[in-house]
Amino acid sequence: MSEFAVNLRDRVRQAREDVQIAKQASDEDRASAVGADLANLERLAAEHGVELPEQSSSDSRA
Repeated sequence: MSEFAVNLRDRVRQAREDVQIAKQASDEDRASAVGADLANLERLAAEHGVELPEQSSSDSRA
């Protein structure tokens, strides 16, 4: 796997975690902002053919 793909997958994983942390803290503004960043990362991955691990049902975005 290329360094780009590894880095992108890591950034997606971290963004997913950050969304969950923000939701658990009831910080909807942060969850929404990080969710938007996550959507952009997922779009970038799709455009470059980088497969991302599936989200679990508890990982849903804002």
